[in-house]
Amino acid sequence: MWTRIMAAGTFVLCINGLSAAHPQRPPAAPVPAAADTGRALFMTHCASCHGIAARGDGPVAEALRVRPADLTQFAKRNGGLFPSAETRRIVDGRGVGAHGNPDMPVWGMVFRRAADVSDKDVMARIDAIVRYLESIQERAG
Repeated sequence: MWTRIMAAGTFVLCINGLSAAHPQRPPAAPVPAAADTGRALFMTHCASCHGIAARGDGPVAEALRVRPADLTQFAKRNGGLFPSAETRRIVDGRGVGAHGNPDMPVWGMVFRRAADVSDKDVMARIDAIVRYLESIQERAG
């Protein structure tokens, strides 16, 4: 029995020595959460007008005819509930008669212009942005 224990211990030491000599690759980066994807899309497509904190104070805001909306106030102005369907329609913009002012891009069309992008992919991008916006809402205190 003592021989088996010694053999097992020697085996474990050898394996540890091999793994130290040949370090394993670090684990693959996790797939970004939807909020992270939405945040990245927001920073790429929306922050120049709405600002990095989504308060309507981006670097382009002063040059626009109408100041961009403070996107953190949707829930507060809606009785504490985030209007996700309405926000989705506004961001998409393709089926909205009154899409804010003409300075706001119709993102559904912008996202669709890329080669090999399906309507499903466009909606996934818009949904990610909407989920991000929901995550940054100020709630009535």
